[in-house]
Amino acid sequence: MNPEEVEVFARGLYYLADVDGIDERETNLIKEFLSESGSELTLENLGGKFHPLEAAMILESTYKRRFFMRAAMALVRADGTFSAEERKAMGAFADAFGLSNREFGEI
Repeated sequence: MNPEEVEVFARGLYYLADVDGIDERETNLIKEFLSESGSELTLENLGGKFHPLEAAMILESTYKRRFFMRAAMALVRADGTFSAEERKAMGAFADAFGLSNREFGEI
């Protein structure tokens, strides 16, 4: 992934973590992603306005979008719950990525 993709990926994950209150297990996953990607970004760099369409514009390939959705699903389940807010936010990403209900359900 290039630096722009890493940033939008991490910002998207942070956005999802924040929709129902950020849990330490969620932040640990984001930190792990940033570390493994070799990024110098920190959690403090990830906050602020974000919309799933931003991720769709940067993560152009089907592979990268599906990879994001799988990582996002792991993130929202990291705290042991999958809240209504998280479901809605995940649905917004699925819509932005053009995933069908079947494709989203498979993830």
